[in-house]
Amino acid sequence: MKKTFPIIFTLIGLSILGILFIQITWLQGLLILSKNQLSDKLNQSGVMVSNEIARKMNSGLSFHFPKKALGLNDDYHLHSFEENTIADTYSREEINLKIRIALGKYGLGDIHFEFAVADKKGNIELKSNKFEEVFTDEENSLQSRVSVIPQDVIEPSGPFESIIIVMPNVKLYLLHALQWVIVGVVLFILVVLAAFFITIRSLLSQRKLVEIKRDFINNMTHELKTPLATISLAVDALRSSKVNTDPKSVEYFINIIKEENVRMNKHVEIILQAAQLDKKENELTKQPTDIHDLIQGVVDSFKLQLEGKPSNVQTILEANPAIIEVDEEHLLHVLSNLIDNAIKYAKETIDIVIKTRSANNKMYITIEDKGIGMNADAIKHIFEKFYRAHSGNVHDVKGYGLGMSYVKWVVDSHKGNIQVKSELGKGTSIEVVLPNS
Repeated sequence: MKKTFPIIFTLIGLSILGILFIQITWLQGLLILSKNQLSDKLNQSGVMVSNEIARKMNSGLSFHFPKKALGLNDDYHLHSFEENTIADTYSREEINLKIRIALGKYGLGDIHFEFAVADKKGNIELKSNKFEEVFTDEENSLQSRVSVIPQDVIEPSGPFESIIIVMPNVKLYLLHALQWVIVGVVLFILVVLAAFFITIRSLLSQRKLVEIKRDFINNMTHELKTPLATISLAVDALRSSKVNTDPKSVEYFINIIKEENVRMNKHVEIILQAAQLDKKENELTKQPTDIHDLIQGVVDSFKLQLEGKPSNVQTILEANPAIIEVDEEHLLHVLSNLIDNAIKYAKETIDIVIKTRSANNKMYITIEDKGIGMNADAIKHIFEKFYRAHSGNVHDVKGYGLGMSYVKWVVDSHKGNIQVKSELGKGTSIEVVLPNS
């Protein structure tokens, strides 16, 4: 798993990057295509307006009377002959309406636009209010310039007047027009990223489970190997004639075999108990139980372990009433697990305080120690099956990591709750809260 995981991660990562690149490239291509189509429609609209205006235009000179009032006197004469222009023929409002109608025929009736009419020299002779403002912003606008060629011109050689149509904020328009496509692409990318995240998380979880399984097998082998070796040595000793003839020696070695057998049975029981919890086969058998007597009995059962190193176990039992309805056997295992952990993770000196108190119709059982403590990550995972807070060596803290998950199950089954407070290097405090009824 260690060797294949980086390869799997790399391959999946490259696949995701490839998919993202294709999606982004496709979206960019779609925006460019949409912009080109919009430009074509704008040009076609300009051509339509140009053709319509050209019908009323001619290439010859138009006869213009003087702008002053004409009189029938000797001063009567022709004022001038000038070429007819678009500005002379149409007003700004008329051109605006023609452009709007033309755009509407190409599905662009709702767009905002500015326009201008340029003469043959390129000078603006007619324009909309904000034309100059948007005309200079070439990056964010789309422009169409169409020459107006009078119909009577046989061979267009120009120059001619032209109509300029400018569509501002074209990027915003395209984004709005393709909003559902963009939303779909973004959602697809998010789904792909979520799938990548879930896959990697699952792989990491699998990797963790493999490590936990390996650790569990190693610990189980170690825990079972020790009593088996002890029993084997005791059996070999009993076979010797020197031990056989001494009743005290026989009894001593028989007791060793019994103790080690009980120890092995306890290990098997823990494993079977964990399997039963998975199948939810355990059921509570509640009965009135004196919690103080139960605590004292559990403490007494650890006397041999406590005598092995400097220890101080203090009990402050103040709960009243001390008798509540619980499953005595399960709660006995809970207390045994918690005290056992306090001993396992102690420093040079075992220092444990066990307290009980009553409040709000509940019993509070607190087990405090001044051991090595736990970090925040250990506290987060402490109730997970097979999790063990290591003290540096795999075998100097024995167990399968099943105890705290079992403790949590028992407390929850009693409709209680459990809280863990710990500080690395200073110790741990575990509080079990059980209802009095």
